[in-house]
Amino acid sequence: MTSTVDKSKDEQIKVYNKREENILETLRLVEGSSLWSITFRRMRRDQLGMFGFGIVIFLLALGIAAFLIQQYDNLFGLGNPTADPWDQNNYFIELWIPGTEKYIRLIAHPQYILPGEQSIPPCAKYPFGTDTRGYDIFSRTIFGTPLSLALGLAGQMATSVIGMIVGAVSGYYGGLFDDIIQRINEVIIGLPDFILFIFAVALFREIKIFNFDGGYYIIVLTILSLISWGGTSIIVRSTVLSLKAREFIMAEHALGADDKRIIFKHIIPNAMSPIIIITTLGIAGTIMSIAGLAFFGFGDPTAVSWGDDLAYHRDNLLTYWWMPTFPAMMIFLTMLGFNLLGDALRDALDPKLKR
Repeated sequence: MTSTVDKSKDEQIKVYNKREENILETLRLVEGSSLWSITFRRMRRDQLGMFGFGIVIFLLALGIAAFLIQQYDNLFGLGNPTADPWDQNNYFIELWIPGTEKYIRLIAHPQYILPGEQSIPPCAKYPFGTDTRGYDIFSRTIFGTPLSLALGLAGQMATSVIGMIVGAVSGYYGGLFDDIIQRINEVIIGLPDFILFIFAVALFREIKIFNFDGGYYIIVLTILSLISWGGTSIIVRSTVLSLKAREFIMAEHALGADDKRIIFKHIIPNAMSPIIIITTLGIAGTIMSIAGLAFFGFGDPTAVSWGDDLAYHRDNLLTYWWMPTFPAMMIFLTMLGFNLLGDALRDALDPKLKR
């Protein structure tokens, strides 16, 4: 009997020592580390999360490179002194070699029709084929990345900022103001948002404020932000309600800090974790919403974006399968990457999940 008791005590001691070792190891890992380094360390253990992170980094790098290359071509591509009509008409994205009269052809220009090259299936010359208009689909896919990602990032960032400020102020002050904001929230969330989105865009699409390609989407993003902040606001409000009762907020009150300082210097920074997760997951949703808008005929035909190309070729799937397939694949890849990254961030930023 005694040996059994002693064995049980030894096992308890081993469990206690193991737990203590784990705590000390965790403390050694986080010592001197920032929140983001700790978060990334946790994310590295999530293979799917790192796969999504890799997709997002690849898309961002592709978008930045495509934007810079096209701007370089816009500055120097039209001044080609050669007699080649394909170069003079800027049918290709080209890099000028400074100090010379030489240009390096990179890829077909996404906005210039290639004469006599319509509806060619994927081949060595055109890896993704060409469409019925004569555009190179590979070029459209590459150079559609900057606008597509910019729309998703800008649209969701604006939505998150509005929801963050409204939710933080509503949760902090409470009372009648909070009641009014929550009733507005309930109305916004209860509305069929995508139908309302189409209706609002149909009303304002004829307004010509921005004359550059894709400028119409600024109006689209403004409307989207004004009708999509409700969910973010509710989550931020619930976080603020728990934060404002903490000791460090009471200490700020005791030291005479004003409400603006408390909200923007203490409450919002401490509520950033759910905001980051919502924003990351929402980027893919915003890209999908804009693609859906273009699919229903409310896009911008002057823009080079995946959604507009997918909408234009939606009736060609059975006859020219490559035309809608590759823009759809890029939208799918983007949604997959941001969703996997958002899930990994949620797990890494959740203090209840020990890794």
